[in-house]
Amino acid sequence: MKTKLALVAVIALLGACAFGCGKSQPAKAPDKPAPEKEQAAAEAPDKAAEKPAAKPAGPPKKILLWHAYRDKEREALDALLATWNSKHPELQVTALAVPFDALVDKVQVAVPRGNGPDLIIFAHDKIGTWSRDKLIQPLGDWATKERLRRFLPQTVMPLVFERAVYGLPVAFKSLVLFYNKALIETPPTTMAELVEAARKHTDAKAGKFGLGYDAADLYQHAALLHAYGGRVWDDAAGTLAIDSPGAVEALAAARDLHKKDGIVPKGLTGFVITAMFNDGKVPFVFNGPWFVPEIDPKVKWGVTVMPKAANGKPMTPYLGSEALLLSAKTKERDAALTIIDYLTSDEAALARLQKGSQLVANQKIYENPRWAADPTVKVFRAQAEVSVPMPNAAEANVAWQPYGSALRKVIFGDADPAKALKAAAAEAQSALDKRGKQ
Repeated sequence: MKTKLALVAVIALLGACAFGCGKSQPAKAPDKPAPEKEQAAAEAPDKAAEKPAAKPAGPPKKILLWHAYRDKEREALDALLATWNSKHPELQVTALAVPFDALVDKVQVAVPRGNGPDLIIFAHDKIGTWSRDKLIQPLGDWATKERLRRFLPQTVMPLVFERAVYGLPVAFKSLVLFYNKALIETPPTTMAELVEAARKHTDAKAGKFGLGYDAADLYQHAALLHAYGGRVWDDAAGTLAIDSPGAVEALAAARDLHKKDGIVPKGLTGFVITAMFNDGKVPFVFNGPWFVPEIDPKVKWGVTVMPKAANGKPMTPYLGSEALLLSAKTKERDAALTIIDYLTSDEAALARLQKGSQLVANQKIYENPRWAADPTVKVFRAQAEVSVPMPNAAEANVAWQPYGSALRKVIFGDADPAKALKAAAAEAQSALDKRGKQ
């Protein structure tokens, strides 16, 4: 999939004015809604719920939905489906929560055998692979301009693959900068300011460091990579782009944070980062919305957009568009599309934001002054404007393992950035060549 083709496809579907210059248009000044109306919409997002449920003429149609949600996100989804099921006996939906790490394998094994779900909620980066393997199907003419205009354009574009729309967006995710307000009074706007402040809070012997993020993880490194003009996958050319000059600069900058500045320790994982932040042992963390429920309620924290890199360019993290995808094997396409429409409606999105703390993709939600002014929502919404969608081409997947290896060898070892990335590029291209011969 090439970005230019995707952009043309989305513009054709949404209308050129929806994109502006690559950004969503400013929201029209909304009338301030009555709080009781907003609450009612969240508690009863299904408009049809106001009507008495009629008994079905025959056995109900059944839809199975797989997802990897936990905690509040799962509770919000379950509540929405309970509302639907209570009012629509003719169409019943069952949701199955599958551990995130197991969901991909489960889909790839079950769907070809016809034993999988009708719908899947997952990030857009698997669309290319799942389309190639005939695990999901495009939405076709059902994905009208009117439906797609509900959403932030940058959450729709990643769902376009080979000129077809493969899902409707549920939520978006990206990294931002979290900081401990007890340790940091004013959040930095540049990496130079961040490093200066982080050094003051670094004491390796006491287990304290200035910045917490998994430097050897490509997803987290991508914010620096994009700031220096690097990419993993060249959408325009449809080729790998691992060892570009910008990628070499970005890797050298990441190495300096560990070796020169000493503010990033080795071996940080999600659990360790959370523990250090909660214990006041790290003032800054690069993380996503999933980090919020992990923060100890006693910690006073804030968020801000990612700072500018040393070259003056903004750090630009990956954007993940989480979407409802339609199984290629579903026998109830129309019924499944009805559920997609319901779960991605503005009313359902409001419920998912309020009850599930999701960063929903619906534009109308951010026209509401309450959410437009929410400090956390506001930052993530702003960061979405300065982000790069994760590649959805199946071929891009070969880059992750060799790139991660290069990050470890350079940042925590003695490897040269240019040589390590050249080797990673060769390994990834070899894997891609072998895949093409299969």
